[in-house]
Amino acid sequence: MAAGCAFATNSQDPGRQQVTSAPVHRLGPILVDDKGRTLYLFASDPPNRSTCFGACASIWPPATTQGRPGTSGGARPGMLTTIARSDGPRQLVYAGHPLYYYQADTGRGDAEGQGITQFGAPWFALTPQGQIQTTGSAHGGFQH
Repeated sequence: MAAGCAFATNSQDPGRQQVTSAPVHRLGPILVDDKGRTLYLFASDPPNRSTCFGACASIWPPATTQGRPGTSGGARPGMLTTIARSDGPRQLVYAGHPLYYYQADTGRGDAEGQGITQFGAPWFALTPQGQIQTTGSAHGGFQH
């Protein structure tokens, strides 16, 4: 059930999210949270604004934080900010891209959402440099 993971938080500092990077099969180093869950962008989001609400947010829960987010690993602190959401805590934004989880990813290293087109546009992981990772689709989707 997606509702349980809609507002994931960091268990060591409740409410404060950590963004880091980790190598994920077929994708190389990408942004993940402190539990190793893949973070995605929605290609139709304009810079620093989420367009994913309602049914979209139930499948692609926004990555949110209740406190100031932190970075570690290859994630760059100057690229991580937040935006206000009308439906909950502040959403993480990296290099201008609002970040999301995919409800079908159940653990560390899962990237089942990579390259899927849903709600009118594709979803992709991000590199620590803030670039869209378009290779390595879990479903043979988008390629260069």
